[in-house]
Amino acid sequence: MGIDLVSACVFCAAFLFSSDLPPQPGLTAEMGLSYATLSRKYPYAPDRNETSDVTPKFVMFGLGNAHAPAGELGAGTPASEWKVRFAVAPSHDEAARRPDPAVPDLPQVTATGNGRYENFALLGRFRIGDSDSLEMAIDRRSHKSTDLLNVGLSNHSLSEERTLGSERVDAGLGWRHRWNHFEAAASARFIRLTGYNTTANYNSNSSGKIIGLDVEGRMRQGRWSVVLHADRTSGPLDVVEQYFPSFESHATTSDALLEAARLGVGYSWPRTELFLSATLDRQRLPWVTMAVLGTETVAFDGGFHPDSNTRESLYDLSARYAFTPAIRVQASVWLGYGSESVTLTDAVDDRPPILLDVKRRGDFGGGLSRKLGSPQVVLFVGANFLIGSTGH
Repeated sequence: MGIDLVSACVFCAAFLFSSDLPPQPGLTAEMGLSYATLSRKYPYAPDRNETSDVTPKFVMFGLGNAHAPAGELGAGTPASEWKVRFAVAPSHDEAARRPDPAVPDLPQVTATGNGRYENFALLGRFRIGDSDSLEMAIDRRSHKSTDLLNVGLSNHSLSEERTLGSERVDAGLGWRHRWNHFEAAASARFIRLTGYNTTANYNSNSSGKIIGLDVEGRMRQGRWSVVLHADRTSGPLDVVEQYFPSFESHATTSDALLEAARLGVGYSWPRTELFLSATLDRQRLPWVTMAVLGTETVAFDGGFHPDSNTRESLYDLSARYAFTPAIRVQASVWLGYGSESVTLTDAVDDRPPILLDVKRRGDFGGGLSRKLGSPQVVLFVGANFLIGSTGH
């Protein structure tokens, strides 16, 4: 299942049945630590950016049991397997649009808050004959936070409080067939999405279920392995919003889309394994509930509804080393760059729509780093321990 369970991005790609590095046969326990960020940046004026971010620090632990397929069948996934993983994290989020003498008509907006991630993943793979497996999985990622906001007041003043929530729950049911050194799988994907964003002047609480398809092909030749994976889910979500001062409910439906395509390449030595992958990820959602910008905060409080369309390029590299047949350690790094188009439409009056060109990256440091922006990142270190007999 890769390291997507310890990503700060709740709605990014989740590959339910895919393994970066093949699991060790037998009964195993695992644990790990991770630092992650999700960053957004918007140029509210020429040469002037505002930023927002959310940063969790995960503790992850899991337990599983895997049995390898017979002979040379397959390309790395077990013939049968069960796995349970949990990842929990405190998080901190910040947003800032500072006072700017060059743009005096835009108010200062700052936000700071704390929250938590509560993620888990369950996987069951059942052997059907020598060449086939039935696969079932559930993956849940959830983030909730409470922010203190300053909108247009002097420094160290507070104007309101905000609660944010984001949740993605994936369920999949699929079939995998193996040939010598090759395997292919397809599964149905069911996803429940939830997002809410509430202040004293604005309330958005939206949710819904979407369905789609997940496919994967894997090949192994000698020390090399190649993985190609793609999924697409779409469908309508129920959107309910309320605005100051009347707080009348505005109930609509809006289409959502989640899709991703991933190419991965692995290489192994007797004790060391490497896996590198690149993912193109797209999310279309009728809300903004993570790392909310100051410009968005003012717009939502003023009666505007958001539609977000995000495209990202995600890259991750994992390395695993076997100290003994029973103890393996792993280190992974995940980097993400992207762009997000946020369309704001007036839900109260008849003002023209507003388009925000948001970058999915940070704004730290100076020089070239400040111009290009820093990537979103996941840093992970962990260990895997064999506590049972080797599977067959």
